[in-house]
Amino acid sequence: MGLRRSIALLLISAAIAFAQVSRSYAIASDYVRQNRLDIAIPMLEKILSDTPNDLMCRNLLGIALLNSGRKEEAVEQFRKALQADPDFRAALKNLAVAEMALGSRNDAKAHFERLLKLTPADPVAHLYMGEINFAENHPQQAIDHYNQSGDLHWKDPQVTIHFAKSALQLNQPKLAEDALEHLGLDVPNFRFEAGVMLAAAKRYSAAAMHFAAAQNGYPDPYEVGFNLTLMHVEAQNYPAAIFSGEKLAEKYRKAELYNLLSRAYEGGGTTQQAYDALRTATQIDPNDETNYLDLMSLCLAHENWDLSLEISDIALTHAPNSYRVHLERGAVLAMKGRTEDAEKEFVAATRLDPKTSLPLVALAIIQIELKKPEEAAVALRARRKQNPKDYLVDWFLAEALVQVGADPGTPNEKEAVAALEDAVSANSTAVSPRVLLGKLLAKRGNTARATAQFEAALKLDPGNVTAAYQLATLYRKAGNTRRATELMTLVGKATSASDASLSPRRELVRIVREGAK
Repeated sequence: MGLRRSIALLLISAAIAFAQVSRSYAIASDYVRQNRLDIAIPMLEKILSDTPNDLMCRNLLGIALLNSGRKEEAVEQFRKALQADPDFRAALKNLAVAEMALGSRNDAKAHFERLLKLTPADPVAHLYMGEINFAENHPQQAIDHYNQSGDLHWKDPQVTIHFAKSALQLNQPKLAEDALEHLGLDVPNFRFEAGVMLAAAKRYSAAAMHFAAAQNGYPDPYEVGFNLTLMHVEAQNYPAAIFSGEKLAEKYRKAELYNLLSRAYEGGGTTQQAYDALRTATQIDPNDETNYLDLMSLCLAHENWDLSLEISDIALTHAPNSYRVHLERGAVLAMKGRTEDAEKEFVAATRLDPKTSLPLVALAIIQIELKKPEEAAVALRARRKQNPKDYLVDWFLAEALVQVGADPGTPNEKEAVAALEDAVSANSTAVSPRVLLGKLLAKRGNTARATAQFEAALKLDPGNVTAAYQLATLYRKAGNTRRATELMTLVGKATSASDASLSPRRELVRIVREGAK
């Protein structure tokens, strides 16, 4: 309403500037300014009955009618003024404004475009053309027009939001962030919308600022408080997240809130509080498997195997058909060395959700460790036919085939190379499939391609010992002793811990944890 009122005053001022001001007209215009339209309209109609060719009076009557909500009558007055003078700019502008109010966007667009030919710097015309281009999904044109509207686009929070959305469409999040700083403190709904927009653009700190501002007046205090805490967590501002989350928890006892608090506690280094928060979440909603899974994942991260198994026992009493619980339970059992029990859990997870590849891959990893690669290869080969773009399936099919036997030129070797090439294509950031592909290519004698895979693996993971060693061997054979020496120095600095991190069981835990997110 503030912007509309400001524009109305601009239009009135323009009308007065070009009018031969009579006393009655001046009085009527004052009434329009004061929004006393019930008095102004009859006065203006009286003037027009006496002087029907008074175009400024007719224009002012149109403004009064428009402001009183009589939009169709306003349009009629502006059109009559333009019939008498087609270049009457004030009436042309007001007609376009009235057409926008009526929802006649195409008519308004044509009239604003004509007005800008007559008056290229008109701020009102640029403001509305910005709105029209925003509605037509032309973000660059919208911003160009908004920027030529003076500061009118900052006076209406809805228009400010439209400017920011246009900037985000153009992948200019900083421009959107700066624009939204023009929002006032008394518009909590728009502040909340700004927070949502910036969160989607991953501008978490800026989003948190808007959610904090929205707390004063937003109709759902829990929703805005939860989003504020979430933004602090995403921005890794854990002290602020803990403060806002604990304050919200004083009034609301919700499982999702305590789950979020656990992330803040863990990020802030208070692991015991993270455990306690997740336990509280499971007590609030014992049938939601998510909280059990997150608690088990936390245990996996800290290698608290026994506690993780205890939690899985409780989880299965409430969610016996959760394939994810069986999946994580299997990973824990594998880390405890109970591979046969782990295999049973993965079989159960696969039966519960046969369409999901992760339990099948987990089972294959255990089968490979149990020296049953043929079984793993059969299952993974069948899944690969269903989904050749699943990099985990492709990768561990190749691992199984290599264990079965994949000498250069054999069908197993060709299948393994093809699977690994698909794995690298499906997930270019995965290191292990590149390393295995490099090994197979090196055995083929294709040193150029093997070198490229090892170099790419080292670029992704500079501390990868296997890639460094294999690459050093290739460079030494090629006569590049300097590079080979550099790589062997890296290998020599590697610790046994880094080697352990590449074990199948550790890989299994990593995959399961990532898949549970």
